[in-house]
Amino acid sequence: MLFLNKQRVDALDDLRKAEMEKETLLAKIKLLETKIETVSLDRDTLKKQLQMLKLRSAKDSGGHLLPSPIFSELLLRLDSMVLTGAINRGQASQLKSLILKQDVGVANTFSSLRQKSDRDVASGLLPLLNPNRRFGLHITHICAELNPAAISGAVGSFVVNLSSALQKKGNLVDVVLPKYATMDMDAVQDLRVTEANFQSFFGGQWHANKIWTGLVRSIPVTFIESLHPDGFFLRDKLYDYKDDFERFSYFCRAALEYILKSGKQPDVLHLHDWQTALVAPMFWELYASQGLGGSRILLTCSSFRSQCLQEPEKLGYCGLDPMRLHRHDRLQDAGQPNMVNILKGGIVYSNKITTMAPLSNAFDLENGQALQATIMAHKNKLLEIMNGVDLALWDPATDVNLPSVYSIDNLSGKLACKRHIKKQLGLLNSSDSEPLVGCLMPQASESNFDLIKALLRCSSVKRAEFVLMGGSKMERFANELEGENARIIRSYDDSTAHLIIAASDILVCLSSEGTTELPLIAMMYGSVPVAKHDMSVSLKDASDSVHEVDANAFIYSSGTAQDLSAALLRAIDCNRNDPEKWKQLIRNGMSRDFSWDGECVQEYISAYASLKQL
Repeated sequence: MLFLNKQRVDALDDLRKAEMEKETLLAKIKLLETKIETVSLDRDTLKKQLQMLKLRSAKDSGGHLLPSPIFSELLLRLDSMVLTGAINRGQASQLKSLILKQDVGVANTFSSLRQKSDRDVASGLLPLLNPNRRFGLHITHICAELNPAAISGAVGSFVVNLSSALQKKGNLVDVVLPKYATMDMDAVQDLRVTEANFQSFFGGQWHANKIWTGLVRSIPVTFIESLHPDGFFLRDKLYDYKDDFERFSYFCRAALEYILKSGKQPDVLHLHDWQTALVAPMFWELYASQGLGGSRILLTCSSFRSQCLQEPEKLGYCGLDPMRLHRHDRLQDAGQPNMVNILKGGIVYSNKITTMAPLSNAFDLENGQALQATIMAHKNKLLEIMNGVDLALWDPATDVNLPSVYSIDNLSGKLACKRHIKKQLGLLNSSDSEPLVGCLMPQASESNFDLIKALLRCSSVKRAEFVLMGGSKMERFANELEGENARIIRSYDDSTAHLIIAASDILVCLSSEGTTELPLIAMMYGSVPVAKHDMSVSLKDASDSVHEVDANAFIYSSGTAQDLSAALLRAIDCNRNDPEKWKQLIRNGMSRDFSWDGECVQEYISAYASLKQL
């Protein structure tokens, strides 16, 4: 034992001596990583320089490997994990071997899990011992939004969160984006313009562009500034112009031209919505044969409602053959056969497709419109991967909106949140043990009125307290709906939403666009969701004996008031009559990692890896 302690002391002493030199070398590494993605520098040469610097930064003057702070911390944590039984001594020895090799995957994984329990850390690290483990992929996102530089809808958040999570897992990720006049350039670090002469084809001729590079939340981004005389991206907003097809088809062609001429060889081109869906047919029709054939295409659709229908002749603007593509099995629209459907082209030509909403929405007539036949024909491409939850916004252990924070290991803060909101709203007639039912409806409308009344009736019959926060349209119904144990918050604000989720024993999650993360957030906050079956694949119905061990929710299968009421009644009864089962439901939900760094990124990595096999 004394010998082991001396080893640790010596290792930490070596670390302190090496810190000054290491910081200098790591600064050089960061500079080279930024430069790798520019067209003006030789990529292979830079990678060799980068590898040499990384090797030097990990060794002392005698050539011996030195531990970085994260590896030193992990070295000590492994001892704890052996003592608590999270890993055995053999596994600890194997992980220490990876520490000696300065394994980046080990560092990234432990960094994202260091605040978790020993068993959570073990579950993340042990897969790295797999001898068949594959190393990082190169993913290039081609998109029209990226938070916080270019914000419009959900796509920008999706791209930045997924990219950051992929980076932490040791993957190379970059983004290609239009350079909008309205872009928030303060959100871009190390912005620089390249001196390269870069042209792209559009409308029968080649047009000049400027290439800018920078970092957005440490993600390398290439901004293509169009110099086309129509000023495609010199506008007051990102979308909703009559020439949106021309604007984004120009960008799609320019993005592929840039990838080709810069020598990039990404494993996967990740496209987003109709704005960049045209990259898929362009890739296979024009660019795969020019040296990019090793790449594969993944398309993510945030919604199937926005598809972009155009006259077939316009495909010729970016060099595609209208006659070749205006066919029923390619881009021809099923509803308007004289038009081409741009999102359909992305579906047909992509290798895999994911959605930002439940997969069942893809087969819904209202959502899919004229795409049902195409989606069915390509259903084997569809992957159901739910979005992650942003821990910077949603984490009960750090949430600044709560009067008291809490975790799965100490839920006292959750009770404090419940007491706080009850006092705030004047719900003082019941004990702490009585269930509090919460419901958030930022898009509440008259069509939801019957559902709300049904929820109130259930809560009243079971003597449960009910808190609903809706949008501005709730004002006219509030007085009618409120009662002794029911409160209606007439305006919606994010801070109160956090408090309601934390305070609720049961959170009713009504299915609507943009609410698919709500059941996951509820579970993270120890609130048992009552949710529609297709809101998330992670929902396990407590009323189903199949999920006796892993249940975490009460599920309703249709959108009727009767079905919703039945699910809520089951939840209230369980809360009141079976406390041990209720505690297990809470543990099952809070123990899952619904963050971008958890199950979500692992599923995307698996999807990308499967594409490489095609």
